Amino acid sequence: MAVNILEHIWVLFIGVFSWAINRLMAKIDDLEKNKANNSSLGRVADHARALDKRIDELAHTALPRSEIQRSHEKLHERLNIMERNKADKIRNVRTHQAKEKGDNSNGQ
Repeated sequence: MAVNILEHIWVLFIGVFSWAINRLMAKIDDLEKNKANNSSLGRVADHARALDKRIDELAHTALPRSEIQRSHEKLHERLNIMERNKADKIRNVRTHQAKEKGDNSNGQ
């Protein structure tokens, strides 16, 4: 009788385990199906570059692209200068030691 019950529990365990594995494999397959591969990402980057070139050819923007690029370059130069100035100011750092509670000598 006990062997018969163990056989039924074992079959139930195998059934639940295989159902869970099948669900997990289905979810993994779905993720793999929707995942972009490197070649498709490369194609998107190529299309973006081609679109930038077409916009440049049309020259139908409020500011010319070369002017925007120069503005970005100047902004980066200014940020680098500010960072160097900030580094120069931070070089001199003073440290102070806290006095102990029992020390009342006041440097005398």
